[in-house]
Amino acid sequence: MEFTIKILGRGLLIFILALTTGNLLGQTSGKLIYRQSDFNNKIDSLRSASRNLVLPAGDQLEMATYLAVSHYPELAGHKIKIKYKRNVQYPITASWSFWNIFKFRKHHTYVLLLSQDAFVKRLNLNGKIGVIGHEMAHFAYYRKRSSLGMGWWGIKYSISKKFRFQFEKDADRATIDHGLGWQLLDISFYMNKAEVKAYMEQRGYLESVSDR
Repeated sequence: MEFTIKILGRGLLIFILALTTGNLLGQTSGKLIYRQSDFNNKIDSLRSASRNLVLPAGDQLEMATYLAVSHYPELAGHKIKIKYKRNVQYPITASWSFWNIFKFRKHHTYVLLLSQDAFVKRLNLNGKIGVIGHEMAHFAYYRKRSSLGMGWWGIKYSISKKFRFQFEKDADRATIDHGLGWQLLDISFYMNKAEVKAYMEQRGYLESVSDR
């Protein structure tokens, strides 16, 4: 019964996205652009349909987070918390909770840690999804690693600029692979726009993105 409810919920989410964007969930070809006007008054439907729980409800990044994580079926069932702090190193970080050490991997909670004045809050919906989609790529990476593996990753990320830069570029590629290439063209991270376009064409997601 629970499995049937989950399938129906995911089907409802796909239906919502198809109606509002003209595209199917996770689509990697075609020009997928998210517009706020398409999702006005639809947050309750997104909450009901999603297999994720985004907290706190009502946060201005809640909708973008639900839409971004919908492109990552491997993260289904995980709780995602949005937290703000005054003194953080980066405007937005995909944080791995220490308490996950004591949980089975399928029960891990992931945290989007943001500065109080994080630039992402000022972006349009499409840009917000691009930023958060990049962070979801990190969560998808974390999900595959053991606690010990995450500890080793943390050491390498902290001490090696080369490793950190490559890791972040790989996250951009993973974001594109999950159908959010157009979003990265709005707000590119470690890959510049030319690299994003080239990668999209190389992977066959679009025949050409020269119109962008």
